[in-house]
Amino acid sequence: MSRSHACQQWVAWLSLVIFGFNGCSSPLFLAQSPDVGEFEKLVEEEDSTKFVGDLASPWGDRWLKIEGVALVTQLSGTGSNPPPSPLLEQLKKEMQTHEVRGSREALASKDTAMVMVGGYIPPGAQKGDTFDLKVSVPPRTRTESLRGGWVMPARMRQVMIIENSLHSGDVAGIGQGEILVDALFDTTGDDSNETQGRVIGGGVVMQPRRFGLGIYDEHSSVRTSSMIGAAINERFHHFDRGEQSGVAKPLRDNQVELALHHRYKHNFDRYKYVILNIAVGETPAERSVRLLKLDRMLHEPITAQRAAIRLEAIGHDAVPILRKGAASADPEVRFYAAEALAYLDEPSAAEPLYEAAHVERAFRWRAMTALAAMEHAGAQDALVKLLDSPSAETRYGAFRALRASDSSDPLVSGQVLNKSFGYHTIGSKADPVIHFAKSRRPEIVVFGQSQRIDPPAFLFAGKEIMIKAVDRDKLKVSSFKPGKETESVFCSPSVDDLIHAIVDLGGGYQEVLVAIQSAKKGGYLDARVEVGALPSPARSYHRDATTGVAESRYHVRDQIPAMFEDRLDEEQADEPTDDLLDSPNIDAPEPTDEGWFAKMKSWF
Repeated sequence: MSRSHACQQWVAWLSLVIFGFNGCSSPLFLAQSPDVGEFEKLVEEEDSTKFVGDLASPWGDRWLKIEGVALVTQLSGTGSNPPPSPLLEQLKKEMQTHEVRGSREALASKDTAMVMVGGYIPPGAQKGDTFDLKVSVPPRTRTESLRGGWVMPARMRQVMIIENSLHSGDVAGIGQGEILVDALFDTTGDDSNETQGRVIGGGVVMQPRRFGLGIYDEHSSVRTSSMIGAAINERFHHFDRGEQSGVAKPLRDNQVELALHHRYKHNFDRYKYVILNIAVGETPAERSVRLLKLDRMLHEPITAQRAAIRLEAIGHDAVPILRKGAASADPEVRFYAAEALAYLDEPSAAEPLYEAAHVERAFRWRAMTALAAMEHAGAQDALVKLLDSPSAETRYGAFRALRASDSSDPLVSGQVLNKSFGYHTIGSKADPVIHFAKSRRPEIVVFGQSQRIDPPAFLFAGKEIMIKAVDRDKLKVSSFKPGKETESVFCSPSVDDLIHAIVDLGGGYQEVLVAIQSAKKGGYLDARVEVGALPSPARSYHRDATTGVAESRYHVRDQIPAMFEDRLDEEQADEPTDDLLDSPNIDAPEPTDEGWFAKMKSWF
């Protein structure tokens, strides 16, 4: 053993002894807030460590916007014959590709319409994953409504304008399915809501999204690439074809490719931040000293979030420090420590994360995402308890987290009705709620069993299904289709029986949504009806002024995890990406933020 190595081991041992026996008696662990100068010095010293993020930056970590053009069918005379345009020529080529017969007649029919289709593929997506589609009518067309329409298969690509030149990538996704017009969700009466809408989960990813790290030019070398790969692989492993291997694969002197660790599959951004905060070339002695500093930083709300991420990046050696933080009296410290513990699958994370989701709205979506990442039974128990929350978004968020954790769990597996949407009934001690999803997967979740509607004089479930009262304990549900005899079924006035009766007559997600919304509006239903109630990231946590830490409000700034992402609702401008070039180190003109269809609208 070398003399220097023996010295390093001795320092590491001494640091652990000091940490173990002195506890909070060390000057770094005093209960009161440190002097400002002392605290700044502490942070500066911790920052002197060399991290992955100091040597490289991520690529392939942004949402990929893809677009296409498609034909919508099954409209009831509300479509139109599209005027000549580049979009029409593109649609004709698509129809030839799919060998559509009678394309000229199909385009001329008022039961069809040409539409623009768009969607966003998240970073880390795998082939076969699904995503939501945004559907809209192009300018200068006379289509009146897309209600009841069906998007025929559409190939979608990334299309960008670079230096006034059109560039498109390979087919990244294929989309099709039933359109839910915006008017179903926004009842303000805006006519444009009839000519745009969404297909929930209608897109299928055709190519996996590659991502990794591009090493800065000044650090580019085979040695640096290998050091980064080794540091990451020491922390993260995954199974590839049954064999355990590291998630990092150095490709050349300036690029490292990464695989997504399963524990972060619903929170790519956190995975990225943890990777960037892994120390490179750190000795055991240096890590022991840094653990002491991170412990102190974790107990200061101002730096608690950064300290928790860096402790999570260290891994299981940091668990004792994080456990102590999860027992802190300060809500921020407690939450950040518990969140980091969850991604290490530590059981002690479950209770503080349950408390955060139940009590503090600013931390709700992150707490439930973290609970879904855990494999320990305590996390599932915490999510099940949240199903009794009076908050609709908390209840549905917990349901979604439970399905993300294990969709085969009998509690949340439910049924698939009409081969097109999920239907779930969940026992809940809180007031009854009927929730309709707007993103990821068309699904109805009924919280509270034995819900019923008062028998109405009549209600409509779309254009072809009508509901009438026979007597106080019986409903008649009838289907009127052109050219066919009227079909009728009888059911009790329970919500469950009514939904199944509508489906038996050919109704789908849209028809059930219209029926339940109409019943609520008409005063026939006591339960709350919610659409797309998801935990929001746009909330602030206010520190207690008595702590003396900060008077300004604290804002949760991280991007919302994919589990609760509704990209179509956010309407954020997509950021420029390098995915079209498929390399982080190729010099290229700066692409515009807008896509091809946005550019085309301006031309019109």
